[in-house]
Amino acid sequence: MNNNNSLLEVKNLKVSFRLKRNKYINIVRGIDIEIKRGEIIGIVGESGSGKSVTSKSFLNINDNAFMTADKMEIDGIDLQKSKKESFWKLIRGHKIGYIPQDPLTSLNPTRKIGKQLLDALNKNIEWSNKLYSEKRKYLVGLLEKFGIRNSEAVFDMYPHTLSGGMKQRVVITMVVALKPSLIIADEPTTALDPTVQASVLALFDEIREQMNISIILISHNISVVAKFCDYIYVMYAGKIVEKGTKKDIFTEPKHPYTWALISAIPENKEDRLYSIKGTPPDMNNLPLGDAFAPRNEYALEIDFIKEAPLFEVSETHSAATWLLHPDAPSVKLSPELETRLQNFRKVFKDHGQ
Repeated sequence: MNNNNSLLEVKNLKVSFRLKRNKYINIVRGIDIEIKRGEIIGIVGESGSGKSVTSKSFLNINDNAFMTADKMEIDGIDLQKSKKESFWKLIRGHKIGYIPQDPLTSLNPTRKIGKQLLDALNKNIEWSNKLYSEKRKYLVGLLEKFGIRNSEAVFDMYPHTLSGGMKQRVVITMVVALKPSLIIADEPTTALDPTVQASVLALFDEIREQMNISIILISHNISVVAKFCDYIYVMYAGKIVEKGTKKDIFTEPKHPYTWALISAIPENKEDRLYSIKGTPPDMNNLPLGDAFAPRNEYALEIDFIKEAPLFEVSETHSAATWLLHPDAPSVKLSPELETRLQNFRKVFKDHGQ
């Protein structure tokens, strides 16, 4: 990836939590992430894979966490240079905005929408001393821009009068109003009706296109990131097991875990839903070797002994699987997965990609 256009650079991030004296649990186990200006990246993986802990590290909001990294910078600012709250207040909201998965946790049910939006906006030095009328006009305009009809009236309503999708749009407005360089959206559509999910995701694409804001979209569902993300990181048990462009991941995936996630995408009601066998590992008691090996139907003997490094597939694509070792045997994918990949290849070809 081109460093000249890089917004966020993270090298060898590790995050652990203390269980008891001299006993720690390692949740993020040495990962690299980079995001360019105006880019949307996806971080996907099952619950417990370390996605949210990773993203919260960029905001220093993991309670009781011990974090180290060889490098963690946004816009050239070293995010490890200070633990003081005064420093992080300049980062949170201003440089990095955060959208939680449940909008209800971000909205106070006893205060009107407008007052909560103004609270957020007043944290910005440029806006804090401006007239109320000017602030209101700006915020009402954003609400309207983000698909909220009757935004003037909504400004004076309480959160309970809005649907889940509308509340999520209010939270997005609250975050975007401060014009951060980067927005982290943590499972932003999980609590929403499926019919609303697509419109909210499309909104993130608009924000990127019109405001050049970079976005990290976190999801347990790989199909959610399929349409809108430029680059995708697949996480399992605190490690990046595959990373690549959207085309890399959906047309030429190399890691068995990525194969499993793609196989689990529901296509139609008649098909029997594929589920990944077994359960995610206990992070306090990881198996020897590759953490995915016990669930991996393509596992090699070495997988139960040693973790694979990230093997480079191309300039944009890498995967941590021994199947990419020159001496590894070839494997045959299931007919169902092969059909899915062929369909994805056709879609990309039809769109000239």
